[in-house]
Amino acid sequence: MRDRVRTMAAEASSTSSIQGLRTLLFWQMKFHPRAFVAGILISFVPAVAGLALLGVAGWFITATALAGVAAVAMNVFTPSAVIRGLALARTGGRYGERLITHDATFRFLTDLRCRIFSAQAQSAGDGRVWRSAGLLGRLTSDIAALDGVYLRLAVPTVIAVFVGLGVAVFSFWQTPVVALGPFLALISTATVATVLVRRRRTKFARRQEVAQEALRVRTVDLVAGRRDLAVYGGLAVRADAILQADKRLQEAEAVLNGKTATAVAVAGFGAQAAVAFTLGLACWQVAQGLLSLPMATAVLLLVLGLPDVLNGVASGYARIGTISRAANRAVAGTARAAKSAALMKDPKRPAVRAPSPQGTPVLAFRHVTFRYPGAERAVLADVSLDVQPGEWLCIVGPSGCGKTTVSALASGLLSADDGEVLLNGSPVDLIAEGALRSRITVIGQRPALFHDTIAANLRIANPDASEADLWQALQAASLDERIARQDTGLETILGEGGLGLSGGEQRRLGLARAYLTRPDLFILDEMTEGLDHDTAQLVLQRFAAFRGDAAVLMIAHKSVDIDWAHRTFDLSQL
Repeated sequence: MRDRVRTMAAEASSTSSIQGLRTLLFWQMKFHPRAFVAGILISFVPAVAGLALLGVAGWFITATALAGVAAVAMNVFTPSAVIRGLALARTGGRYGERLITHDATFRFLTDLRCRIFSAQAQSAGDGRVWRSAGLLGRLTSDIAALDGVYLRLAVPTVIAVFVGLGVAVFSFWQTPVVALGPFLALISTATVATVLVRRRRTKFARRQEVAQEALRVRTVDLVAGRRDLAVYGGLAVRADAILQADKRLQEAEAVLNGKTATAVAVAGFGAQAAVAFTLGLACWQVAQGLLSLPMATAVLLLVLGLPDVLNGVASGYARIGTISRAANRAVAGTARAAKSAALMKDPKRPAVRAPSPQGTPVLAFRHVTFRYPGAERAVLADVSLDVQPGEWLCIVGPSGCGKTTVSALASGLLSADDGEVLLNGSPVDLIAEGALRSRITVIGQRPALFHDTIAANLRIANPDASEADLWQALQAASLDERIARQDTGLETILGEGGLGLSGGEQRRLGLARAYLTRPDLFILDEMTEGLDHDTAQLVLQRFAAFRGDAAVLMIAHKSVDIDWAHRTFDLSQL
């Protein structure tokens, strides 16, 4: 299943299919059907009111002029009231359109953003090494592009089709021949949209995406490493790399903007040609006595205002390459999240801790094989191991032999290609996410620390932890004295990434956070890396006293770590 999800994601990222657009549009309609439909309906108000305002005003002015020339009395109050009403409806409708359509879109994108982020978090370690800047940039740029699915594609298309047909029907009702003009405008716009959908400038969209990612990553690198770059003289080189990425981004955007302008110009030319055609037909019909001059003016002005409605279609479809790529990634990227959400709602899944049969290992690998996408060989092949209740097992082996992969498989961050990973006898893939995280605690080399207080960083593991619990956890991690020396204690605010603590202190704060949990299994991924021997020994001693009867799976290569294990499992011997 995992391989199929990866394949779907890869195909969706590279293909120019518009299937993702259809799926995303269906998701938004299903997310809030009333808002979806209301947004489209309210969008008709300014479009219809604007065209009707032109038509009624043209008819009124022409009819008034003819009445004045003929010295005939005419009711001017009703048309004047209609014109004022249409002007107010156009203004109010425009405000309502912006309010409802954008609110519906932003609410949907808020939900979609969470789903995409959840999918990306669940697919961590799937073989591609994402930089944080690139991952955040892709997330934000895709969401920014996806507002166009409803606002730039769906709504303008529906409005253009029905309003254009409405003008054509009204013209046909006056005289069938004049209806050819509005139909010509519709046909020209539909032709432009069809060509844009078929050609979809995905090549230029890819160039824009690559340039944006390079610009973000290089800028973040410059800011993060400015001290070393200044010391070693690399600022100019990094700055030039940023400028080069910016230049490529501008070139890609210039091409896309040029294509958009061309599409709008072609669609506009077709619409204006329809206006000229309508003018000729209307004059001919008036000369033949088949159409009154005021009504001819009304029809002509309706067709004259039609390009304002139709141009939105061309400008939206000109960006369909960028939007479709973002939609395909969003749909494929949420496949795993949707699967996980469905499984979490499955009543057959274990959602709470259940007593395990006597003698059942806490963790078991049964003939597990795993290969990263694109790798020539499997990093793990037919691996079987057990971690018994209360046991401390250390995974050893040279760098690259798959120790961290074992950790990721055990914690459910990766899924085995073959074989099974069992936690208390249940397949890890079939345990609800919330229950799985309560049973397993992972302690790595680089804990994620946020720009917040120490207390807030600790309570990520246990929001209900009391202040006494926090101090106890800090004491177990040999960090209580260091935090107590701070004037603000637990309310000390850390900088981004734990700035304000040394690397070792950051690791121990991550360890203290883990101490606020009571799992069945601790996974230690080189927990004491970067600590001196005495500090590492103290940290391990306190961890051994704290863990109680929980099992431990440790990834290590230092003797100070290995000495604490009950037994070792050497991956290099497989």
